[in-house]
Amino acid sequence: MKRLTLLALTTIFLMTMVGAASAVPRLQTYIVGSSYHDFYKQEFQSWITTSQNFDLKVVGYWNPAAIGGSSLLSASNPGYDYMDCYLMLSVPHEDYGRIWINGNELTGFGGYSASVPSGVSPSALTRLHLPTLLAGAFSFQSIGRIDNDQINAHEYARNSIGNPGWGDEILLNVVVSGYSWAHFDAVGVDSYGRTYTNAFSSDASYYRNCAAPEPGTLSLLGIGLLAFNRRDVVGS
Repeated sequence: MKRLTLLALTTIFLMTMVGAASAVPRLQTYIVGSSYHDFYKQEFQSWITTSQNFDLKVVGYWNPAAIGGSSLLSASNPGYDYMDCYLMLSVPHEDYGRIWINGNELTGFGGYSASVPSGVSPSALTRLHLPTLLAGAFSFQSIGRIDNDQINAHEYARNSIGNPGWGDEILLNVVVSGYSWAHFDAVGVDSYGRTYTNAFSSDASYYRNCAAPEPGTLSLLGIGLLAFNRRDVVGS
């Protein structure tokens, strides 16, 4: 009897975990043309780009477009709602750099608590996502309202782009200069005052591309090391 009870509880737990894992996050961030990585440098499960100039999407996703079918004609509207959305940016506080969103330069990166807008209550786990946990300076930027009166939101989750569903997307052009990385999250406040934070598996980041030295540079480095070693031998 105990074994059956344990088996039943284990089955329920696994089904719950699978359901949670398969649910589409209400808020997502996605960099157009980026690659999804389960592990990249010091962070996990993010869309990654090394381009300094890129387009970033903030997605509000309510429901699949079709319930029990693949045709948009069978779509079921989830009932009107909206989210006032904010882009949460974090950069390494020890770096000097600049970031532009839609041509406007951002300033005033600072501590997390001081940066959160009034009336917004992001998940406490947001600031713990690597790499921001290690050395992050933060900024929250209001980017507008997303609603669900149309089928215009894709699912950008875990290395796949799904069919459009109820919701919408905000497209932002981002330019990063100087910083070794920049991390992007999104938070949104719905019509009931509830705050949504995009899931860990739907984050996006920029990393500066550190190109390998050219062959000529490596040759000069080798000559320099040989000269250095030769001088050591002579000096001894």
